[in-house]
Amino acid sequence: MKKIFTYLLLFIVIFPLYPAVSLSDFSRLPAPRSSGRAEKKPEVRITGEKFSLHADKTPLKNILQRIAESGVTVRIDPELNPDISASFEDRDIQKGLDSILKTLNHVLIWDSVEVAKGRIFKLAEIQVFQPGKKERMKKLKKNSALAVVKNPKDGSLFVKDEILLRLAPGMSFSEFKKLIEKIGGTIIEKNSALGIYKIRLPENTDVPALTDMISKYPGIRKAEPNYAYHIGIAKELFPSLLGDAAVSPSKGAAPVAILDTGLAQVSGLDNLVTASLDALNPDEPISDAQGHGTQMALIASGLIQPYGTTAASENYPPIISIKTFDENGFTSNFGIMRSLDFAIENGARVASLSWGSETESEFLEEALTYAESKNLIVVAAVGNKATGKPFYPAAYSSVIGVGALKPDGSSWENSNYGSFVDISAPGFASLPVGYKGDPGAYAGTSISTAYTANRIAGYLSEHPKATKLQVLAALKEMF
Repeated sequence: MKKIFTYLLLFIVIFPLYPAVSLSDFSRLPAPRSSGRAEKKPEVRITGEKFSLHADKTPLKNILQRIAESGVTVRIDPELNPDISASFEDRDIQKGLDSILKTLNHVLIWDSVEVAKGRIFKLAEIQVFQPGKKERMKKLKKNSALAVVKNPKDGSLFVKDEILLRLAPGMSFSEFKKLIEKIGGTIIEKNSALGIYKIRLPENTDVPALTDMISKYPGIRKAEPNYAYHIGIAKELFPSLLGDAAVSPSKGAAPVAILDTGLAQVSGLDNLVTASLDALNPDEPISDAQGHGTQMALIASGLIQPYGTTAASENYPPIISIKTFDENGFTSNFGIMRSLDFAIENGARVASLSWGSETESEFLEEALTYAESKNLIVVAAVGNKATGKPFYPAAYSSVIGVGALKPDGSSWENSNYGSFVDISAPGFASLPVGYKGDPGAYAGTSISTAYTANRIAGYLSEHPKATKLQVLAALKEMF
């Protein structure tokens, strides 16, 4: 059985005051637009338990690659790649795959998702191999980059063709299954404690329109696009380098989780990193093509001290590095939930989130409230534009929002402001790893957030039972 996220959240059920809609109302949505693919490219579509394929002398790996993009793990012997010609619509997945793999040894592995006291089965893995040579199989690498689009009405970003749902009390298994079939959806994952399902939709679905309509359905408690966030760019000032500084974690120091672009191999960090995860590709080792996550790990670890601090760090907390963002600098609500889950499972007491946006999400807020209930203190950047507009997740009540100070202790003019700014900390630092550029000195609320995480970890090592309010009071004495 596939592992389901182990969140536990208590919430008051509030029935939405929307006019009821029926399944027939979903026919009003705009029909999916043609993808415009060239005729020679295969058309591969998995919708719920149905599989559609139109291919003409197409290499098998090309077809399986498209299936892998839908979330199915594919393992295949590199020597096996026959041309496939087939054309069918809405065939049972197993029968459809058996028909194109009939000349090859293959295994289909299934998983299930618990839904309203029932279970929906979904294809989890395809294995294609030669007799007696299963060990030769290699995993097909899928493109982990999120397909992110912008809502022209409000400017919010979301993952294309995905929606997040929570059911209302009393929603039956059969009714939910009918709803998913009606919208052409496929259940990909479930966060069992938050009660949130990630649904993949047909290509080019109008997600905002579907979200508005499905929110009015009596059996749906809440619906949201799978909101996406882009990591901000720090401001580079001038070059600098870090010398060798190999250290070990301080005794009793509280572990800090960095939810960012990942981690590169940097001198001094090896002994401090106690756990790592690529949340987009859990089977792959962590990496950091952009450098931002590595920068934040250096600061949160205590190896780099921002300008304006009074002394060298004596606190080197264990670091839990999590690659939450893809190679283009995007993440999603579900990716953040997975990252928080990993942080909690690995004993993090502090989580550093040096990013955000003006998009507010009830689902993300609840995930962070849950994290707080598990004694995880979350700090987040308030943003590098002084707009005065709330910046999330920093503006959620469960999060400590961090602004930036200049080396002389005065407020940085680009640091955002407002009631959601809980504390300001030094935000200028010289870093050996550049973010989309060369090493150098950088400024931003990203830096002040990571530094605040380091200081909180040091405080918790001496006051392990301190609450968030006590931590915040201590921070105000420090800065």
